[in-house]
Amino acid sequence: MFLTALRAGSFTRAAIELGTDQSTVSRRIASLEGALGVTLFERTRRAPVPTEDAARLREAAEQVEASLARFADAATGLRTQAIEGRVRLALTEEIAVHFVVPHVIPKLRAAHPGLSLDLVTGYRAADLASREADIALRFFQTERGDLVGKRIARFRTAILGSKAYARRVRNLSLAELDWIAVELAGLATPESAWLEAHVRRPPVLVCSSYQTQVAAIRSGLGVGIGPLALTKLERSYMAIDVRPRPEMPVLDLYVVTRRAIRDLPRIVAVLEALDATLGPLGDRIRPSG
Repeated sequence: MFLTALRAGSFTRAAIELGTDQSTVSRRIASLEGALGVTLFERTRRAPVPTEDAARLREAAEQVEASLARFADAATGLRTQAIEGRVRLALTEEIAVHFVVPHVIPKLRAAHPGLSLDLVTGYRAADLASREADIALRFFQTERGDLVGKRIARFRTAILGSKAYARRVRNLSLAELDWIAVELAGLATPESAWLEAHVRRPPVLVCSSYQTQVAAIRSGLGVGIGPLALTKLERSYMAIDVRPRPEMPVLDLYVVTRRAIRDLPRIVAVLEALDATLGPLGDRIRPSG
């Protein structure tokens, strides 16, 4: 509760995340303060404010949290070797909608009917050490010692547009296209860096999610940068060839899990399904750590 309150910024939001009520969180925090003999939060009208003592204790508390998570993982491994139970998979909504839901889950459910999946979608990297998820699909490499991962796919990108839009813009330059961009708060992306470097014209539409961008491209509103694999999976898009065209970004997809649970049968089943299905959808690569 202490760590959740720190991360959430209020007892009320912490209670929602923990599935309890605000008074219980407040009471437990007060009990912890009494046991430690320190004040962890200053109670203000707007929200509880962490004290310097709380900041000093945070790292130690996170170490305790990680140790408890490893203990729970080990205990889970003792209980069962069957491919059954629940696995929480963190990923972006776009990877879920276009790749995992239609191409991974049907095969996985058919092979292992006792397996259940929770899809946790979002752009923020889930904290696997805090058990926000068991497995994550990410477009960056993980270097923490308690996490293990590998690259399972490499997606080339292309300038995507609807077939109708593509017919209208033949022989146009990069700057003459109607660009649909994505801006994610606090996140730098290869696509945005490419646009900044090679396209002088401001985008005609800026979206806060790739799903919205894809819908706008499908509607013929303009072009955007996306995985070339989408043109294989959906006939709504095509890659637009523009000359001269600078080298396009490449998106590396990694699968990550906690070291303590990577050998559990249900985790292995999901990891293998993701690797076997998503790898061929992108460019085939050698597995790398």
